[in-house]
Amino acid sequence: MALDVRKIPKTPEDWLAIEFEANQLFSPAAPINEAELFAGRQPQVRRLLDAVSERGRHAVLFGERGVGKTSLANIFHILVGAISSKAIIPIWKQCYPTDTFSSLWRRVFDSMTVDTHIDGKIVRSRVSESYEDSIFPDDVVNELSNFSLNHDPIVVFDEFDKITDQELKSLMSHTLKALSDRGVNCTILIVGVAEDINVLISEHSSVERNLTEIKMPRMSPVEMNQILDKIIPKLGMKIDGDSRWKIVTLSRGLPTYVHYLGREAVKAAVSRRSLKIQEIDVNIAISALIELSDQSTRSAYAEAVHSNKKNNLYKEVLLACAICNTDDEGRFTPSDVIEPLSKILGKRVTIANFQNHLNAFVEAVRGGILEKKGLTRAFKYRFREPKMQPYVIMRGMSDGFLSEDALTILSAPEQPRLFNDI
Repeated sequence: MALDVRKIPKTPEDWLAIEFEANQLFSPAAPINEAELFAGRQPQVRRLLDAVSERGRHAVLFGERGVGKTSLANIFHILVGAISSKAIIPIWKQCYPTDTFSSLWRRVFDSMTVDTHIDGKIVRSRVSESYEDSIFPDDVVNELSNFSLNHDPIVVFDEFDKITDQELKSLMSHTLKALSDRGVNCTILIVGVAEDINVLISEHSSVERNLTEIKMPRMSPVEMNQILDKIIPKLGMKIDGDSRWKIVTLSRGLPTYVHYLGREAVKAAVSRRSLKIQEIDVNIAISALIELSDQSTRSAYAEAVHSNKKNNLYKEVLLACAICNTDDEGRFTPSDVIEPLSKILGKRVTIANFQNHLNAFVEAVRGGILEKKGLTRAFKYRFREPKMQPYVIMRGMSDGFLSEDALTILSAPEQPRLFNDI
């Protein structure tokens, strides 16, 4: 039963209902599957819509882990269906390291049926039943050609980066080109973790003119605010500006953390029997998130900062890396670390004071928590696992390394825009 946000909670059951609804609406552990709850990403949505509307065009959606690619892929067919005069046929398949071209497309064919007239009766069977052995690009073209012009199939291959079979990637490229050359009425959407399309698709040059390449950057503060705007009013609650700013800023462009902190902050406010989320609730949410973090994240952090030497700066330098300014791929230069580390230590530092720490964070001895890319004297660094960046910040706050002065490094210019309550 839906929560009645017009009702003022009076009983323990009323407050429990708000908490239950928050667990339903915030989705930190699973991708969003309802278009109503999906926030932001309008440029990416428009480019996907353009790809579907153009016959013979397909799309590749790529970017870092945790930026919401799967959520967009999950609800994309709903967005298309809302504006299309055709019947949208969504077919979504997860990719696995063991997949071959045949196994992947056989699962697609499992979702497709064909009607056959036998002895005056219509017998429905799965398309996959016609393929006991290998499946080839021509088979895919032929089967997808059987959809009528009134139907618009969208085939999504999620986590395509997990595929290890190079022949599969090569055959997929040929398939995309063949579908485009034949003008088959369908759209293939390939989704995966990658810095560029060549990591996902072999022989990219052969299909370049048939592909729309869509990069998913980290969310902007405006987009992260939209997540809160969509969910919190549904609970009959409000959030003050400082709380909103802290959630948005600490999440570092990763929607998962907006959902985590938003959910736990709601629970903290509910425990106070308040319908307004305040900074104290977000602070409790931060502590809860640290406790809820998976063991692999906690272990990776411990491995990165452990040292038997007194006055080592591994925690401080890693924290400075987490809060420094980055590009939209989460990358930063050593120069970017100077100001935040100076704030954390309370004294001015130079690159020479922490360059060895950066190099150590890249090495296996500290778990390779950072990755390095670029040319000598022009290296950029990034957290190997994006989710580690917000975790490091919140650990730093919890452990008392991040003062209010240092905290302003995170995103201070944005704070005045976030004072409005909702």
